[in-house]
Amino acid sequence: MLLNLFYIFIFLLIFPPFSQSDPNLKLKKCCQKLVNDDKECVRRFCDFEAISQANVLNYLSTCTDRGETVGHMWDCASSRIDHTECCKEKGVSGKCLEYCAAHDGVPTNYLDYLFCVESFNEIRDCFKEYLEIH
Repeated sequence: MLLNLFYIFIFLLIFPPFSQSDPNLKLKKCCQKLVNDDKECVRRFCDFEAISQANVLNYLSTCTDRGETVGHMWDCASSRIDHTECCKEKGVSGKCLEYCAAHDGVPTNYLDYLFCVESFNEIRDCFKEYLEIH
């Protein structure tokens, strides 16, 4: 009996359940449902590794004028969950916390938040960490 439990434990370590799968795969699965959004933006940027503080302005300048694509992709990345506590733990502060409170969607007045670019990776990492366990 004890040996069987040991084998089950080892199996679960090697093959974790789906709920603990790769957050990037979950993001991509969500983005596959965005059939009415801009296909180029979804293809290029719906990937946690493809979007960072180094290229978030490129992403916004490319995709903002393409319908509701940015908002829908944000919903996929954020899971529309309030990540404020995680963001605070990572040092995000002030108005930038509005990006963490993703349950209301992405703030649309991007120019008011240009200073938040320096916190983008921390916000993105909170989104990823949530998807690792949900």
